[in-house]
Amino acid sequence: MNLRKYFNKNVRIRFTDEEVIEGFVETYTPSIDSPDEQEEISIYKKGTKYPLIGIIESEIKSIKIL
Repeated sequence: MNLRKYFNKNVRIRFTDEEVIEGFVETYTPSIDSPDEQEEISIYKKGTKYPLIGIIESEIKSIKIL
């Protein structure tokens, strides 16, 4: 999916279950460094109890830079 291009960008992600989240991509992990062998990103969502949310590429239906 090439999630690296979203690193350090504000994005809107639509998950495969149709849930939507917006936030800042704070971290990127390539598939070679991931236990699931999938790319991963972490979204920073300000003002929430757990502001850093990890997402693997198979959970993402679509992603858009804001």
